[in-house]
Amino acid sequence: MHYEMMRRLPAPKRLALAFELTEALRKLILADLHHRFPQASGDDIRRRFIARVLPRADVIRVYGFDPQDESYGN
Repeated sequence: MHYEMMRRLPAPKRLALAFELTEALRKLILADLHHRFPQASGDDIRRRFIARVLPRADVIRVYGFDPQDESYGN
């Protein structure tokens, strides 16, 4: 039923909903990181966020650090 409702929406509305969902997920991830690592600096939270949302190979290639080496996991 949900998919059928989404198909009926105009494309701009579907795109707006996708952006809203992406932003909500970003906020949830950041809230979790702040909760789990309350003493972490802004830079550390940023690196942990990157490590959480991107594949390890992309983090290494684009950002120049290995999440596994820094115990960020992925």
